[in-house]
Amino acid sequence: MPAPFMLMLGPIRFAVDQGAYQKLTRNSAYTWASRPQPGHPLLKKKGLGGAARQYNGPGDDSLTISGTLYPQHNGGAWQLTLMRLSAGIGVPLPLITGTAVMGRWVIESIGDDRSEFLDNGAARKIEFTLSLKRYQRDYLQSLT
Repeated sequence: MPAPFMLMLGPIRFAVDQGAYQKLTRNSAYTWASRPQPGHPLLKKKGLGGAARQYNGPGDDSLTISGTLYPQHNGGAWQLTLMRLSAGIGVPLPLITGTAVMGRWVIESIGDDRSEFLDNGAARKIEFTLSLKRYQRDYLQSLT
């Protein structure tokens, strides 16, 4: 039986025993165009009237994953290397949570802060942030 996981992004596995993240933030944008409306001056004076909005469809869907790695315990800095290699390939990656398939996503950025260094300069604590955007073609294909 496969080991349980919190989330998988292509070859990158996040699980309680390996590379667990502490925070996952999702932001879904929707686009609305502003359209000027002719209006009576008295309506505008009372704060009524003005621009109307027209829905243009979904905008970007983004995820930010942040957590802390402790290289001396179950995993470590190699996970950041795997993230950077996966991003450098330049292809959308499947995103699967423990409960759902979320389509394909692209890695926009990876950041890390290292602290608590050993004598050889290796960090004992690495805080990371991984920023993703949904590959929109998947969303459009799911509508047809």
